[in-house]
Amino acid sequence: MTDIQIDRLINFETAADGTAVRLIIKDSAGQTVGTIMNIDTLSSLLMTMPTIASSAVKRAHGDPRTRITYPAEEFQIEEGPDNLRILTIGTPEGFNVSFSLTEELSYELGEAHLSGFGQRPRRH
Repeated sequence: MTDIQIDRLINFETAADGTAVRLIIKDSAGQTVGTIMNIDTLSSLLMTMPTIASSAVKRAHGDPRTRITYPAEEFQIEEGPDNLRILTIGTPEGFNVSFSLTEELSYELGEAHLSGFGQRPRRH
């Protein structure tokens, strides 16, 4: 296996047909490197990154309660397919993430927010 230490994300490019992306990075040797991923791989990476970052920050601080948080500044709720609601939350830096919520989960989330705490147990 070859390790590449990424020092900085420079930019990204999206394929003309939308099937892949290229991450353009600068490595520790100062070289500009492109890493190409198809959308399935990118999606898998996006779903895994929060767990990776959370694990690293908890180890770095020696505290399992440590969290990475981002300041939410905006949100949008839209109707989605199959009677779902799409909740999009954004930060001042332009980071946005969208979740699809059932009516039941949307209600539970609203109630938990109003009470100041809450949790929905993970269902397997």
